[in-house]
Amino acid sequence: MNNHLIVPYLMGQRRNGLCRVAELARHGWDVVADPDLTAASVAGSNEKMRRMGKIYALLSEAVRLRVRAGGVPISLAGDCMSTLGVLAGLQKAGRTPERMLWLDAHGDFHTWGTTQTQYLGGMPLAVLVGRGDRRQAGRDAIGALVAQIGVRPYPEQRILLSDARDLDPGEAEAIAASAIVTCAIEDIVSHLAPRDSLYLHWDTDVVNAEADMPALKYHVKHGPSWEDMHRLFRSLRGHNIIAVSVSAWHEEADADNKTALACLALLSELGLGAEAREGR
Repeated sequence: MNNHLIVPYLMGQRRNGLCRVAELARHGWDVVADPDLTAASVAGSNEKMRRMGKIYALLSEAVRLRVRAGGVPISLAGDCMSTLGVLAGLQKAGRTPERMLWLDAHGDFHTWGTTQTQYLGGMPLAVLVGRGDRRQAGRDAIGALVAQIGVRPYPEQRILLSDARDLDPGEAEAIAASAIVTCAIEDIVSHLAPRDSLYLHWDTDVVNAEADMPALKYHVKHGPSWEDMHRLFRSLRGHNIIAVSVSAWHEEADADNKTALACLALLSELGLGAEAREGR
């Protein structure tokens, strides 16, 4: 069974360009998609959440099947909300990770009570640990999304967040008051026990590589370099990684596939079979 999964969506909106990864990698990638959800632009957060619920429920089942078959699923999607599907699949397979490593330039810890932009992409880590919606009395769109995917809240104290250097007001205070462990990239391994089962989530924007990789989303200066990330991923080879998810680059801005190939090369450092083809 193929363990590599492409989820060609960004907040419920179709992004066919991500499927080019299947042409670049040595190993095949299966596409997880709903044939009815083909729109590249969707208005309204509630409709986006409805679509994400369907998509990430499909992803959770794909992850469950691969974990039950003894595989280590690697998911590539357009946003970090996909982590809800990956975690749900691990939970349904009876393999809830003992630790989660979240690599991101941003905290992704907003709720409707702190966000100023109403952007759902700033909320996935808060949703994952069970922080609710409740924008209006009796309304819980986030709860409906979580129920549709079938994911259960993950304990905050088991999460290691690095290198979240771009935090908004309200978000920074929420992380500081939580049980989430935060650290710099160079200190990650000291916080992990090699035998603990580990779910690794990597938002590609954690890397400070604007000049070399312009297709990366939401560049934030003063972050780790590609060399730093390669060292980190090599150091994780001895750890018990049970799933990997990647929040991708702007595929429409990556006409030469330079960013895609760089990200695939970095994934190959984990030794899980996601390397790019030679000579591409």
